[in-house]
Amino acid sequence: MNDVTILKKLINQIGDKEKFMIKKLFLLSTLVFCFSQTASAQYFQSFDFNVSNPLGVVAAMNKFMDSPSGQQSEATVYLNQYVANGYDTATHQILVVYPTADSMDADLARNATAPEWMTFLTEIQQAAQLESEGMGQILAVGGNLNSPLMLPGSGRVLVSSRMKVSDPATYASAWTDFTALNASSSDSVAYLSSVPAYGDYPGTHVAAAAYNSVGEFLTNGPQTLEGWGEFSDRVNSIREVLGVVVAQEISVWSPQ
Repeated sequence: MNDVTILKKLINQIGDKEKFMIKKLFLLSTLVFCFSQTASAQYFQSFDFNVSNPLGVVAAMNKFMDSPSGQQSEATVYLNQYVANGYDTATHQILVVYPTADSMDADLARNATAPEWMTFLTEIQQAAQLESEGMGQILAVGGNLNSPLMLPGSGRVLVSSRMKVSDPATYASAWTDFTALNASSSDSVAYLSSVPAYGDYPGTHVAAAAYNSVGEFLTNGPQTLEGWGEFSDRVNSIREVLGVVVAQEISVWSPQ
């Protein structure tokens, strides 16, 4: 996706299928987490912003990703715009997904002393106000792993739900069984993430799903999928859903 397309999408949007996600995270993903092309565990940082100058955010991201530090990164960076975010004032999310914990550590160490990172922080603060930040691990990817929605830059709609899970192993087993039932029946892609660090966020996990559009989610939500009733029964006593958020992928920066 080129810069002109990105800017047109932003201008058109500013102002006006597990299978659901969180209020602040996105998975996180948003969210959570979100978003790999394999089913292996990955790691992420999430930043929620109240953006006053969307084009300024894109320009700052482009500049940093073209810098020496940005070009050395192995992370995939997503810019998502919230479509429905409850009472949360954040309008956009930057989600940084790393292939390994070592690559995350390398980025953090490199950026700590990189002048271009300091420049990026200054420029992003001029275009947006940070509302919250967190980090976690993408535990599993389910659904149709051959779906176009697995590909960065698909413009997908991400629906995420933040949760407090008391029995993670049982929940993960039920989630895996449910997503496996629908692996070949739709384009849906689902993500399950743990969120060990997110300020005063009271949840423990985020479940996210990708759709082609908001309309597709509203008419083909998780309740329409095979095995939903059994899944709900299995997790009802061990999961508390704390909030739901919907966001649209605006732009993606992939590793060099």
